[in-house]
Amino acid sequence: MFMEGERLRAEFGEETVADLSIGQPLEAPESVVEAFAAASRERFVGRFGYMPNLGYPDVRERAAEDVDFPGISSDSIAMTPGAAAAIAIAIRTFVDPGDDVIGVAPYFPEFRLYCETASARFVPVPAGPDLRLDFDAISGALSAHTAAVIVNSPCNPSGHVLDGGELSGLAAVLEAHNNKHDRKVLLIIDEVYRRLTYPPHQRVEPFNLYEQTVLARSFSKDLGVAGERIGYLVLHPSLVNAETHRGLAQALRALGFVNAPATAQRALLHLDSWEINAVPYRERCDIVMDRVRADGLDAIEPQGGLYLWLRSPWLDTLQLIDALTERRVLLTPGVAFGVPSHLRLCFSAPRRKLEMAMTVLGELATQQVSA
Repeated sequence: MFMEGERLRAEFGEETVADLSIGQPLEAPESVVEAFAAASRERFVGRFGYMPNLGYPDVRERAAEDVDFPGISSDSIAMTPGAAAAIAIAIRTFVDPGDDVIGVAPYFPEFRLYCETASARFVPVPAGPDLRLDFDAISGALSAHTAAVIVNSPCNPSGHVLDGGELSGLAAVLEAHNNKHDRKVLLIIDEVYRRLTYPPHQRVEPFNLYEQTVLARSFSKDLGVAGERIGYLVLHPSLVNAETHRGLAQALRALGFVNAPATAQRALLHLDSWEINAVPYRERCDIVMDRVRADGLDAIEPQGGLYLWLRSPWLDTLQLIDALTERRVLLTPGVAFGVPSHLRLCFSAPRRKLEMAMTVLGELATQQVSA
């Protein structure tokens, strides 16, 4: 879809294309731009050389402070090239070839790829109709081969935020399973969008509920630096030991990352705060939800993140995707996320593009209903 957007923009011009298919964040604020500029000017011995695989010690300390959980220190942190690398090295470190990793559909499609590159089997289970975790489905998928469960909160693509009841229930399911087997299932929580959680919803601390947990975080969306590839993995204190550190470092090297980019790491130290203003995202969310309600489309209001997850008004979702593309509107089909009946719309685009896309989507929905 990204390449199709490039083609359409080249042929018809940027202003005529509403590309809402990819999770492109808003532009980085000036403070972030200045932090990267300051980092690029830093000079010290080894500034552009290798560093410890898990990252600069002072950056890891700053990340540990950001986690703000008892017992978390720099030893719990591995700086990575984005959350993708954090998830990938967690799988390589804690999951053996041939093991199962359970994911909840709709899921971020690259979860499957991270598993496949580690010779693990990705096992999708459906969420409930309200997008909440289905404990029976998860419990039914658990087996002696299960090494990990991966969830995303706020979810890409659905915008669902896991609440305390869901995390407590999931922890109970995993603990019950662990008691029957010799190994403990790892819980991987992708928290890329954690700073884009919309009130009254709020993040619940997973470390309070289940010790076998790691968190994957990045600055791609909240700071608007998706192209810089900087993030970090957080280990629950109970998982911190020399063997785990060796495993994470070896995974970083084996996957070709080696370490997180030096300048991006240093830039984080030049920021007084890693907090962000989520209001511009929430405003765009409100724009698309107003149009959804006005047009009678079927969507659950996002609780966080950048995406609207809506049921396709056409029986053939891919046919609708093609019809939208013909009118230079790009959305992502739900089949990519394990749910063919739906579509994902990224609302972090300019407001004018959102209006363009929602107008076309509303018109096409009406045409199909009339047919």
